[in-house]
Amino acid sequence: MASIESAISEQLAQAFTVYIPLALQPRMDQLPPDVRHTLLGELFRLAVQAWHERCLLPRQGPVTLEFFLAGCDVGIELDASRALLSLVSLVRGRH
Repeated sequence: MASIESAISEQLAQAFTVYIPLALQPRMDQLPPDVRHTLLGELFRLAVQAWHERCLLPRQGPVTLEFFLAGCDVGIELDASRALLSLVSLVRGRH
């Protein structure tokens, strides 16, 4: 049983963390609740996907992704070496 707990702890330690910088928090707070919920859901979904596909991500430096979601231009960085998904830009309603 201890080995199962150890394996689970190791997997959790390797899971990606979703980071929203303090500077972007006011923009998140200004989003309508349904848009904020959609955006947060997508960030966590991408973090889970990145963890499952971490062997495909480059180990040197982050990967930057930009996409349009729920009326927002969103920019994120995936850093496999730090197991970190960071929100780097958020602009509402540019399209």
